[in-house]
Amino acid sequence: MRRLLIVLLSFSSVAFGEFDKVGTTTAQFLKMGVGARARGMGGSFVALADDGTAHYWNPAGMVATEGISSTFSHTDWALDITHEFVSVTLPRGQAGVFGVSISALTMDEKEVTTVIDQDGNGLYYNVMDMALAASYARRMSDRLSYGMTLKYIHLAAYNEIAQTFAVDLGSILKTDFYGMKIGMALSNFGGEPKYSGRDLLHPVDVENDVDGNVTTEAELKTESWPLPLMIRIGVAMDVIGQGDVILPNGSNRLTVALDAEHPNDAPEHINLGVEFAFHEMFFLRGGYRFNYDLEKFTAGAGMKLPLASMVATIDYAVMPFGPFGTTSFISIGVFLK
Repeated sequence: MRRLLIVLLSFSSVAFGEFDKVGTTTAQFLKMGVGARARGMGGSFVALADDGTAHYWNPAGMVATEGISSTFSHTDWALDITHEFVSVTLPRGQAGVFGVSISALTMDEKEVTTVIDQDGNGLYYNVMDMALAASYARRMSDRLSYGMTLKYIHLAAYNEIAQTFAVDLGSILKTDFYGMKIGMALSNFGGEPKYSGRDLLHPVDVENDVDGNVTTEAELKTESWPLPLMIRIGVAMDVIGQGDVILPNGSNRLTVALDAEHPNDAPEHINLGVEFAFHEMFFLRGGYRFNYDLEKFTAGAGMKLPLASMVATIDYAVMPFGPFGTTSFISIGVFLK
């Protein structure tokens, strides 16, 4: 425990430095956390990931799934931007846990503007970033699990596209210290996408001093950009609840989680979250995100609905976003018994 605290304190010691490389990576939607439960807890979920959003936060957490499950998450982001996430998880006993997921960032259509037609030329375009992923997780012991996610990333803007592959790796270790979990995850380790498309093709006169020669079609050169690599390490534990906890309680549960994030294009962050469960049916959540300018406080609630042959969950979370208003998250999960 002492060593873990030293690691977290060392990580947080640089969390408020001046290192900042904003704008140096592409596919920023890969950094947009999914799931109203996780977002309601400030994004402190790498050690707690035990639902359908584990595909994103830490694939090792999929081992907590006991039956076939599906999760849908919707985010109303700033302006007219929306983010969707859907996952399906399939446990296969000793073979491990398999899953597939898709996430997409979309926006409303916009009119094309040019230097000549600055108010629009009557044509419209849209932007969509998407990631298709396949995940696998397995227990190495009753305390340690590992997982990985392989994803295909597709970026599209008007008639231009960029694509690449990336991998996520994660692990979760359950300790003897009141059942505390330690989670670690490496996300978006992969290639560098580069845009190409027909709008980059332009006729060029390679010999403009000669009359009557044929123009040549040339393609404007674009640069490749790295993905937003993210390293997360965190802890989570039940302070109140059943089993090996600090304050035993047979009806209610209080979980505390703390994450440290190290992105390759921004300063480090520390996320703190709590979840209170009443009879494991009604949930209240809150979070605080250190070293953010706007997205600091988060809050959320949820409920679990036991049905005949399945269990359904509904979660909602909000996050004040300064002049852009309030960002809202909603998630629906279905777990077959």
